[in-house]
Amino acid sequence: MTTQELESLSWKLRADVADIIMAGGGGHIGGDMSVLNALLVLYKNHLNITPYTTADPNRDRFVLSKGHAVEALYAVLADCGFLDLVDIKERFSKFGSPYIGHPNNKLPGIEMNSGSLGHGLPVCVGMALAAKYQGRDCRVYTLLGDGEIEEGQVWEAAMFAGHHKLDNLCVIVDYNGLQIDGPVSEVGGPEPFDKKFEAFGFEVIT
Repeated sequence: MTTQELESLSWKLRADVADIIMAGGGGHIGGDMSVLNALLVLYKNHLNITPYTTADPNRDRFVLSKGHAVEALYAVLADCGFLDLVDIKERFSKFGSPYIGHPNNKLPGIEMNSGSLGHGLPVCVGMALAAKYQGRDCRVYTLLGDGEIEEGQVWEAAMFAGHHKLDNLCVIVDYNGLQIDGPVSEVGGPEPFDKKFEAFGFEVIT
């Protein structure tokens, strides 16, 4: 999709996110809005996966490590045909529903349960390394929050990825400057994390 098409679609999906949150009576709307464009670009222009190839061993993988932004993921997956938007709105955050407040891998298009922050990158490093060992031509993507990268296991995984030269791994950090306790720069101060990723061998684009 072109930049203009993506921008137009993003406004429609932002409304869908708001509808999902209102229907469920709660959600993380700020985090949803800050990741939505990144998710759109991934699913529309980069990820090699469709609703018909979710079991294909050569598919690309995506993990929303920042799991509390799941409403945005639901909206994008619905637009791409993995999920039904009407069903999501009717059942989100209801007792017994699969549409819970964090990614649920019992739903098509979701690779792993996430939301316990810091787990996405280590798991994706394992996926990327396995793909290398198996000779598979696929890529692994994960999206983290900037507050989330205060977790020590993120940097252990980054070190491991750099050591093993996992060029099939792409890490996206949603740099919105906020975490639950306040500004990221004041709570944990992980900046300049672009330089830190570079130090582990990542090619960094800001």
